Amino acid sequence: MAELPVWVVAAAAAPGVVALVLCVFLWRGLARAREANRVLLPDGAKTSLADGQAALRRGVEQLDRGLAALETLVADGSTRTAADLLTALRFQGLVRYNAYRDMGGQQSWSLALLDGNSTGAVVTSLHARDHARVYLKEFSEGRPAQRLSPEEQRAFTLATGREPLPMEDTPPADAAEGMDEPNATSRESE
Repeated sequence: MAELPVWVVAAAAAPGVVALVLCVFLWRGLARAREANRVLLPDGAKTSLADGQAALRRGVEQLDRGLAALETLVADGSTRTAADLLTALRFQGLVRYNAYRDMGGQQSWSLALLDGNSTGAVVTSLHARDHARVYLKEFSEGRPAQRLSPEEQRAFTLATGREPLPMEDTPPADAAEGMDEPNATSRESE
């Protein structure tokens, strides 16, 4: 067998050497890429970046479902709270005045206590030198059950920002005879 010139051997080995250098270069590049990808994975993770991304996506989808459920819960709670607030005592109006000529200092008063539906009562206290009387007049959706004094009407208006609806024509069956205002409850103090 004849000896081959060195240049032929070198020419034949050159593609292999180039492939080996290229392989080492690519291997170092892959090692750097893996090291860079480890920053995106939690410490000690044994999974690939693709598996980590899939797990992250599943977690985000689960979080989205939980957030949608929470938004529904908040909306339902808000609706229930708004409905409950309509029946809670929210509006009050106070009017002080002198009910009798011999009394000064505006010791008499009318206080409207109403909910969001204008249902509630007006409490009136009339003070004189020798006695005090307290009256309670109910409201149902802005309509008084008894005739109102001007001060009681003003207390209702202060509480709601509008005039009370007209009283129904029929007086209640248990109205006391001879009282100035039907169904008014009075209490005298000594």
